[in-house]
Amino acid sequence: MTAQQRRLSRVVRTDLVDAAASIAGFKFARAEFGSAANISGIRSKNLTFSQRHDSRTLFATDTRYGHLRALGAWTGADRTPIAACRRVLRAAEIPLREIASLEILAEYGQVAERVSDEEFRLHDPLVIRKLARARRTVDGVVVWSSHATVGLTAKGDIGNVEVHWPELSVAVLKEAQVLGSLVRRGFEPPELPGARPEFAEAGVIHSPAIGLFMDVVAAVRVVYASEDPNLGRKATLYLDRHGEPVARPRDIEPAKPDTVDRPEPEATPAVRGA
Repeated sequence: MTAQQRRLSRVVRTDLVDAAASIAGFKFARAEFGSAANISGIRSKNLTFSQRHDSRTLFATDTRYGHLRALGAWTGADRTPIAACRRVLRAAEIPLREIASLEILAEYGQVAERVSDEEFRLHDPLVIRKLARARRTVDGVVVWSSHATVGLTAKGDIGNVEVHWPELSVAVLKEAQVLGSLVRRGFEPPELPGARPEFAEAGVIHSPAIGLFMDVVAAVRVVYASEDPNLGRKATLYLDRHGEPVARPRDIEPAKPDTVDRPEPEATPAVRGA
């Protein structure tokens, strides 16, 4: 650890330890500190907790959590991870009025048994993990990119947490409300070849949880239904008040173009056939 990292550790390490305990129930007796770019965190042999500096975003992970791992994953009643997600949101100081919904995401696994060289037997799918997920609205405006997910061990302890709930400016919310009014009055999205608008909704998008930027943009999301019934995927556009595509929020710095001068290849002499 560099001298600068040691100084930074003395300033923020205690806050990280306290946040890990209150939000995830993680206890760090001795923790290794690290900080880079826009995130700082602590870790021990099995536990990791980190927070972004530029956003209300945090991550907590126990490496022993998960299907077929030492602590397993929760597959029982839905109410247990839902209650845990509520506790995490409260501890992370997420406003109750912004929690639009809580839902369970169930992940399934399936075992295939080889009966002979030419035959396989598939067993019934089994639930291998249940996650609780929270969605967000602010003053009636849906924020599509915000979320919180909580996964529990087989005993019901926190195994994994991700909360991505950035602060929204008054200007962004105002613009989203203007866009909502336009949608209610008959927003006309652009035409797409081979597709027709299915529905439009105003809301907010922002940069993802893992990234170097935190862009927040109000937009109208238009979902198009394909006129070809064989095409299942639906096109989606994010538009501004003029019906023009908005600049999508950034995540990481794009790769810089290669500016190295390369020598011109030598000409290859033509070979004539005999």
